[in-house]
This record gives sequence, structure tokens and C-alpha cells, in this order.
Amino acid sequence: MSDPLYKTILVPTDLSDPSKSAVRQAAALADCLGSRLVLTYVMEDRLPAMILAHTAETEQQLLERHREHARKSLNAVAAELLAGLDVQCIVRQGVDHQQIVELAKEIDADLIVLGMHGHGFLVHALAGSTTERVLHHAPCPVLVVGQGDGQQA
Repeated sequence: MSDPLYKTILVPTDLSDPSKSAVRQAAALADCLGSRLVLTYVMEDRLPAMILAHTAETEQQLLERHREHARKSLNAVAAELLAGLDVQCIVRQGVDHQQIVELAKEIDADLIVLGMHGHGFLVHALAGSTTERVLHHAPCPVLVVGQGDGQQA
């Protein structure tokens, strides 16, 4: 068998149920093509002041707890949806679209598979979307999976 067209597939997730459609789609591709999957979650750099005002923990302590929770959650998604596949889980911190594009370059991703959440016109017009920003800056092809795609009964 020759090398797969997509040797390394990057799968960003926000750990929500809708984002699992993209994970399922990436799993199907990886299974068919023998690809390696890199599942990633990007957490924010800073926490909202409101959260910090209501805790005795420092921002660093809260961020570390969030990072550990994200690691466990990524591993749970991998165990649930990616069993038997070559998977690496990575938690990054920073601006989501920037971290996704940077990681894609670092791992020499051949494909990025990510979900698109329907937030409506106003949110899109004011903030844009992570998906759109990744599409514009990705170093490789991007497969965008809608909320209903890739779901299995």
C-alpha cells in the first residue's frame, strides 16, 4: 500500500457535541486512508474578570485546572470516537484560529477537519468565525463538516 494522501489529519475540537461530527468524519477518513490523527483543543489565554473575582485561586491555577480538564476530555473523545486509530491529543493555549494554523504547520498536517457551528449572521458579522479564519490561513486543505454531517445512529 502506498503512503496515504492525507498522512496527518489535524482535528480541532471545542469538545462540544456538535464538534463530534467533525471528529467522526476525520475518524472515517483516517480509518480508510491509514492516516494519523492529531486531536486538539485550544483554550483561551486569559479568563474573564468575573470568574477571577469569585475565586481564591490564581488565574494560573484556574488555567492549569482547565488545561488538565481539557486533556482528560480530549482523551475521552479519543477513546469514544477514535479507538483503534493512531491518535495524538494536544491542548494548546491562545487564539483558537492562530493556534490551529500554527499547529498544522508544526505537525506538517495534510488536512484539517473542523466543524462549523451555526451561530447566525450577527455573531458571524461581528466576530467572524474560527472556521473562516482557519480557511483563509491554513497551510493545507480544510474539510468543513456541518453539524449534521458524519453522525451515526
